[in-house]
Amino acid sequence: MSTELKKLWWFFAPTRSKVWILIPISYSLVIQGLTGIPKPDALKDAAAHDLFIQISEGIFDYPFWLQDLSHFPLFFLFTWLWAWYIRRVHQTLPTLLYTLFITISFAVINELTQFFIPQRFPSAGDIIMNLSGVFSALLFHSICISSIHRDSN
Repeated sequence: MSTELKKLWWFFAPTRSKVWILIPISYSLVIQGLTGIPKPDALKDAAAHDLFIQISEGIFDYPFWLQDLSHFPLFFLFTWLWAWYIRRVHQTLPTLLYTLFITISFAVINELTQFFIPQRFPSAGDIIMNLSGVFSALLFHSICISSIHRDSN
């Protein structure tokens, strides 16, 4: 096995350490935080601090279609991190099913939480983009893992 492949294998190799969960959980919190920010007008109406208004303006200051497309890479990385963690730490679980449950649930619930955010609403298009990112990441992750296993033998 080449040195580069050994380094890559270490990153994917199973381990008992649960500290790795901080990576996917932290990223999950980032996604929830980004998607939970109200629109600038709602923050202005609520007399929010200028910093929050500026952050909101930065997030919503690009075309609507680009906002929709941004869901794909956000949830691709989200799913990749969860698949990586589950495979790395929980060798006894059916990793694909466990990852599917976590990522699909979060992808849908994340969008539905927008019911409770002023001037925001859930969108079927956003859910489709979320799920596209989820399924693409799972497919890509599975291909990478099978390639690593094939090359390591």
